[in-house]
Order: sequence, then C-alpha cells, then structure tokens
Amino acid sequence: MGIQYIDGKRFYQSLSAGIRRLLSRQDYLNKINVFPVPDSDTGTNMGFTMSAIENSFKIEDNISISQAAEGIAELTINNARGNSGAILAQFFTGFSEGVKKKNKLTPSEFSHALQIAKQYSYDALMKPKEGTILTVISDWINAIHKVSPNITDFKKLLTHGLNEALISLSKTPEKLEVLSKAGVVDAGAQGFVDILEGINNFIYSGIVEEMTTEEITETPSVIESISFNEKYRFCTECLISGNELDRSKLKSKLTELGDSIVVAGSSSRIKVHIHTDHPKKVIHMCQNFGTVSDEKADDMIRQQHDAHGTHQETAVLVDSGCDLPEDILRKYNIHMIPVRLNFGPEHFVDKMTITSGEFWEKLEMSPHHPQTSQPTPGDFLRQYQLLSSHYKQAISIHIPENVSGTYQSARLASEKLSSMPISVIDSQNGSIGLGLIAIRIAEAIIEGKTIDEIHTISKEAIENTTLYIGLETLDFAVRGGRLPVSVKKVADLIKINPILSFTSKGIKPVGKTFGRKNIMEKFNNYVQKTIDWNQPLRIGISHANCEEKALEFRDNFIQKIGKENVFVSEVGPGLGAHTGPGAMVISIQTLFDSLNG
Repeated sequence: MGIQYIDGKRFYQSLSAGIRRLLSRQDYLNKINVFPVPDSDTGTNMGFTMSAIENSFKIEDNISISQAAEGIAELTINNARGNSGAILAQFFTGFSEGVKKKNKLTPSEFSHALQIAKQYSYDALMKPKEGTILTVISDWINAIHKVSPNITDFKKLLTHGLNEALISLSKTPEKLEVLSKAGVVDAGAQGFVDILEGINNFIYSGIVEEMTTEEITETPSVIESISFNEKYRFCTECLISGNELDRSKLKSKLTELGDSIVVAGSSSRIKVHIHTDHPKKVIHMCQNFGTVSDEKADDMIRQQHDAHGTHQETAVLVDSGCDLPEDILRKYNIHMIPVRLNFGPEHFVDKMTITSGEFWEKLEMSPHHPQTSQPTPGDFLRQYQLLSSHYKQAISIHIPENVSGTYQSARLASEKLSSMPISVIDSQNGSIGLGLIAIRIAEAIIEGKTIDEIHTISKEAIENTTLYIGLETLDFAVRGGRLPVSVKKVADLIKINPILSFTSKGIKPVGKTFGRKNIMEKFNNYVQKTIDWNQPLRIGISHANCEEKALEFRDNFIQKIGKENVFVSEVGPGLGAHTGPGAMVISIQTLFDSLNG
C-alpha cells in the first residue's frame, strides 16, 4: 500500500531513520570535508545538530505535523553546529512555517512546505554557494515539486526525489573546484542525501534501524594535500534570543567581521555561524540584538592539524580551569574546552569572549561577583566526537569533582560516545598544577607509551604534583562564597595570610604566613621550604594580574632547576574569581614515575 499522508508521528519516525543513517556516516563525512574549509567536522556538526531531535523530542501518537515540525525546528536551531548544521536548522524552520496549523500533509501540501523551506535555507546565507548542500536541497525540492501534482503516494514521491538528489550530489564537484581537486562530493550535501536514504529505507521497510557506525571506505589521498587557505581562523557560533530580531540587519553587520555567514532562525531565536578572527567582537555585536547564549569558537587551524597533521593516536583534553598558555597547549597538542562565566546578566566564555585584562577590570568594578559554570555534557560530547574522527583514544583530565561539575559533565558525555574510548580523570588539582599534569601525560603520549602506561604515568603525575595558592586579599574569596566573613575578620585581626591547596575536601587552607607586608614574598618562601631540591622537579607559576612578581619568582626557580622546567601562566577566571588580583599560584611536580625512574 502507498502512503497517502504524513502526520507528526510519521514525520518524526521517518526523520529519525534518516538521522540514524546520518550518524552512522559521520566519520566518512568528516573525511571528505574540504569546503568551505578542510577542518573535517561536517559529519560531527550535522550529527550533533540532528541528534538533538532523537535525544530530546517527545513524540505522541496524535501529534500534528505542525506541532512536530515546530518542535523539531526549535531543537535544530538550539543545537545547530557548523555551516551545514545551521543550514539544516534553517531548512526545518522554513518547513515548520510551511505547515503551520496543519494536522497532516498530502504530497501536494508537502511540496508547498518544502518550497518555503528552500527559500528559508537560501535566505540564511549571506553568499549562497552552489555545489553545496544548498544545491542538493534545491534540486531535491524542485524534483518533488515538479511531480507532486500527479503523485498521491509518498513512497513514489520520495523515491523520485532521492534519485534526483543522488544525481545532484554527483555533480557537486562540477560546481566547486575544490571538490573536483580533492575528488570528493560536498560533505554537507552527502550528509543530506544520507538522511534522505535513511528516510527512504524506513518508508519501505517500516523499521527504524539501530544505530551502527559504517566502516570508512578509502577516501582520495589528495584530500591530505588540500591546504587551509581560509583567511579567518575561528568558526564562531552563538544563539540569540529576543523579540522581533532583525535577521537582515544582523547579517549585514556580520559581514564587517568575517565570512561563511549563516544566520538561521526566526524573529525570536537566531543561530549565528561565521568564520572570523574576532570571536569576541562577534559575540559583543550579537549582544546588541538580544540575549546571547551557547557561544563557541573553534580554532580551524587546530582542527586542520588534527585532521591532516602529524600527531599521536591519543588526544589530551583539559578544561580552561587548567592555566596553561596557548603556546604550551600547542607545543604539547593539548586540547582545551572553555568554562563559562557571568557578571550578573553579562555572559562570557573563558579565553574566547573575555580577555584577562577585561576580566580583572570587571572583577574590580562590576557590582556583580562573577559566577562560573562548567562546560555542559553537550559541549564535551561535541569535542569528543570531533576528536574521535582523528584519534584512537583520549585522556580527558579536569579540575576536581569536589570543586566543580566539570568532571561529571565529561563523564556523562564520555558514556554517550561509543566510537572512541575516553579516560576521564579527576586531576585532584587545578590551575597550573593541572597544567603540569597534562604536560606529563602529553609527554608520555609523545614518547609512544601504551594506553596502560599512560594511565600509570597519569596516576603518578597526580600524586607527584602539589599546588599552593597565596592570596593578596581575602575579599574576593568572601565575595565568591568560598570563605565566611567571620574567618576573614579573624584573619585580618591577627594578620594571618592563609595558604590554600586542593584537598580531598575542596580548596582548603594548608598553611599560613603572618603580617600584611610582602605577602607574596612570604608565600614564596613558605613554598620553597616545602620543596625537596634533591629531586628532579618541574615548577609552574600562575599569577593573578601580577606578572612582574611572577617573573621574579620564575627567575629564582630557573637558577635552581633550569629554564626548561619552569612554566609561567596567568590565573584564569575559574580560580581568579575567588582569589582576586595579586594572588599567586605555585605548583611543584616531582619528575619521577615508575616507568622512567
């Protein structure tokens, strides 16, 4: 029997089958991704966008096509990632507009809604490019529109459309030179066809297949030679919420800051995608239009290195509670996921939309004390998915579970990923201490250690790393709720300067100095007395807006253990919100483990 209509439940079930087909092909799509930049994340981004439908949509037996389309459009806008993901989200937004107030659709009504979806898809882009997912969407819809007046069976209609989409896909290299050079079709267009194939399989079998991962077939080796020639570095995205949002004006403003611009959504909710060198400027400009959330900025040069550069099989990931400078992160190929923070109604992403200078200035001047929030499981899952395309396994090491929910977010995300084993580790440390542990793990990976050996070295690095925090003032610890006012009053009265560290019960005092003069020198002297200088050592210093003092300490340590084993960084917002300016962190790591002596 044919299918004469689709309602909300049928729409969801068929789309679910398409999503599972797409998810099984993520790695392949990443491998053939060369446009608009060869950053190898198209499959991950499309999968992240569409999997939100399966993960979050609540289907009911009598749901209308209008209700289903509206819910799906909202989910894809909220979770859209990447160029193709944003275009898909806009496609579903247009389709939702085309089926408003309808309970079910005939083939003719379906065709009409698709025409609106096509127009929305093109409207989302500042400079639509043919030979991409847009072309295949357009050719598919045009084919359906042409025959829909004469076909009353959705099986025949969608089969005809799929056949035309496959033809269109095969011709994408003729429209984009970079595809022709690489010997591949457009990855976003292929992903869209994968969805259509999954839908087609479902309407004939009636079965939504279990999720599987297809084995990647060999892709043309020429892809490896496709150079990153994008003039902008960061793929930046955010979600804007508000009333009467002006998408046209927003697109016009964004052209001043970058290209590959996609602005998807409605008058109340917009997803922005742009390639830019200035993520902070993009986010600040978007804040003029409405409330901004879900900000992210991917380093496309870093992604290009992961995809096509030379690296080991094991990835290392930390959160931005790890205070390592960018050059060290790059040297050891350590990936970082940012924490988020807010000063009252103002929201920021650590090391992306707020600079260190701006943070310290706001900390002093803002009436709101900053609050930090850990990356979400979704943030981690997307990062893990990206890494899984280019690494065989990952070590994900984070600030302690007893001071932050970051570790738990990472655990939850790792449990959802089946494509790559991930070891989520509680560092029992933070700031530059976590940084030293991450460096030791990265060294073990570079040395070619097995995963079991890396785990052993990780455990011993944690045991061999101690961190001390010296505060210039207790004011910010009180403001952040880390210290009772009564304790500060007593400390001020008897002029005690507590020295803090990460313990099994959180960040707690482990020592003290006396007197309110030369607090940091006293702190440094205290730490140096705890050090066994007869051991091979690595020392990290992290400062809270007091670089000159940190460099003095660095020079002193260099004289004792050598330049190559002393690291200096700046305290990030995660810890800086509670230490305040003028604080200093010193971490001591004994360079000994059972595998290396």
